[in-house]
Amino acid sequence: MATPITTAKQDFGHPRDVERLSPSTRVLALSLLVLGIGYFVAGKAGLFLHGANSSVSVVWPASGIAIAALLLGGYRLWPAVFAGAFFVNLTTTWDPVSSAGLATGNTLEALVGVYLANRFASGRYLLNDTSTVLTFALLSGFLAASVAATIGTLTLIAAHLATPGSFLSVWAPYWLGDAIGVVEVAPLILALSQRIAQPVPPARTPSRWEAAIVGGLTVGLALLVFARDPSALLGGYPLIFLVIPPTIWAAFRFGSLGAVCSVATVSVIAIVATISGLGPFATLPPSISLLALRIFMASIALTVLLVAADVMQHRRLEGELYYARKELQRILIERTVQLDAAESLAKVGTWTYDVGSTKMMWSDETYRMLGYGEERFPVQLEKSLERVRPDDRARFRLALADPGDSKDPPHDVLSELKLHLDFPNGEERVVLCKLRVTAVESGAARRLAGTVQDVTERERIEAELNRLRKAESPETHERQVLPMWMLPWVDRHRR
Repeated sequence: MATPITTAKQDFGHPRDVERLSPSTRVLALSLLVLGIGYFVAGKAGLFLHGANSSVSVVWPASGIAIAALLLGGYRLWPAVFAGAFFVNLTTTWDPVSSAGLATGNTLEALVGVYLANRFASGRYLLNDTSTVLTFALLSGFLAASVAATIGTLTLIAAHLATPGSFLSVWAPYWLGDAIGVVEVAPLILALSQRIAQPVPPARTPSRWEAAIVGGLTVGLALLVFARDPSALLGGYPLIFLVIPPTIWAAFRFGSLGAVCSVATVSVIAIVATISGLGPFATLPPSISLLALRIFMASIALTVLLVAADVMQHRRLEGELYYARKELQRILIERTVQLDAAESLAKVGTWTYDVGSTKMMWSDETYRMLGYGEERFPVQLEKSLERVRPDDRARFRLALADPGDSKDPPHDVLSELKLHLDFPNGEERVVLCKLRVTAVESGAARRLAGTVQDVTERERIEAELNRLRKAESPETHERQVLPMWMLPWVDRHRR
């Protein structure tokens, strides 16, 4: 019986054979869903505190969520921003046309803000430097927010949800709400993502007790300032600056994450208290109380972010210097081992001397060459000369005191001295000492370096050769030094 041929057409359409979504596609879909829901919830919470216009609020954390999400996930997440903004406004005005216009402004704001942050403020790493923090606040915050505020205000006027004469009164809170939302919320999300991606080593993490103290102090002072009757103590205005020290403390000790968390805590307490009629800002008219509060909190947020960025930059430089120092130490040890090996093979020791002092530094081979074996000790000038004969000591001191003309930068000014050594066991040795200038200050030598080479055997051979030369007869010497053609004449003359 023939085997049936199974074709792709026969299997097409079966659910079990449908290609599953790739992991990257599932992650993208989940990211779009989470961002859309998060934007919608944050937007509805912000519009709960709207002012004269139901579509405008000075508390708009959704703008910060959108920019942080696009910085972390890329421009491909923009549909979630549009969808979230669209449904926020649709459930407020029930006008799909104006909702689409407002969503377009919010989406363009996020795209422009992310582009500016990536182009001029190091993107997702903007919290690591004071200049990038300030650039992000100015460009991605206040400049990009003007895109959403302008498009949004024109949309509301075109949809007859605002009057043309109220353009500025609608645009200003719209702009401030979005800008402050970016400055406050986006750094919080970025700091959390950095901490998750790169946990701080336990040795450099402040204690939990300190974190509890800072957190408790922040909450306590925020309640003291904002959760009190507005008529108490001149309306509470003399106390509003009490919330600044704990936020600065958090920035210094816990970096960007501590700074944004402390500011967010104070901001939430201040907003809830103000809309409840408490705190110093509740003494202002309702139309501007939240606006004044948000400007105050934005100033604190930007200040502590700059402080945290400066601290983080300092810590990063400390870390780089630490690892650079460790690498230099490793290289120094490696080079020292190589130098010791080379000196041992070449039978040459080295030394250095700071002019005007009494301290010297010897290499290991110098200790061995001068008869100290593996013994090591701090070398003083007099100690270095204890085995040198008195006449040679004077010549060596003179060479150290007057190494010759010195220039800046220093050049080789070589001197060579033969020093005779007498060892405790009665052995006599000869070393050749060479020195040169290695550092010059104001035209005078400040540091000398030199080598020591044992030439005892060479001196012995030269002395033996000289002895043999002197022992030869004059006739033999003449026959060695005179040309061959003169020898017969010399022999006849001698006879």
